[in-house]
Amino acid sequence: MGAAPLEVLRVAARMAADSPGQSRRQVLEAAAESLGLSLDRRYLAADLDRLEWELRQYQATFRPEQRRQLRELRESALQAMDFFAEFRPRLVGDVLSGTADEHSPIVLHLFADTPEQVIERLLERGIPFEESERTWHYGDGHSERVSVFAFGAGDHQVVLEVFPAERIREAPLVPGGGGTKLRRASRGRLESLLADEAG
Repeated sequence: MGAAPLEVLRVAARMAADSPGQSRRQVLEAAAESLGLSLDRRYLAADLDRLEWELRQYQATFRPEQRRQLRELRESALQAMDFFAEFRPRLVGDVLSGTADEHSPIVLHLFADTPEQVIERLLERGIPFEESERTWHYGDGHSERVSVFAFGAGDHQVVLEVFPAERIREAPLVPGGGGTKLRRASRGRLESLLADEAG
């Protein structure tokens, strides 16, 4: 079949804007199915990149308030990165890609010798949090379970995923992304994005 037709991407963009909790791959597959089509897995990574672009275009046209919400989230992410600076934070997810809305969490990857170091940081500031785990996969076939800590910060939710310190050198794979590495941004990169928006 080849890469996903533009019609599929546009339907998927609308669905993604209306269903912020769903993964991009789920949305893309649902859009293709609704049009009686199937996706070619060989083009999945490229299709997911194209979907991100279509979603940004859709939000700019039909959800103008999203631009303000995104800036607020990025400014809050910058504050969170300052707060956890000792763990060399990297921003990931929708807040980085520019497709976040008011329901999107701020997701940071932190790097520490042990997750307990992050727990101590949260406890010493009296921040209540929920703890869980998730598994990430890497290009070399390796998998890794990491600790996840989530808490509220004003109107936003912050999610911290704590990796071993050496993992800062290698990003994991995008879930269901056809082998694409996850995009991560340092504090400096986020500052540049905010400056670009302001300019």
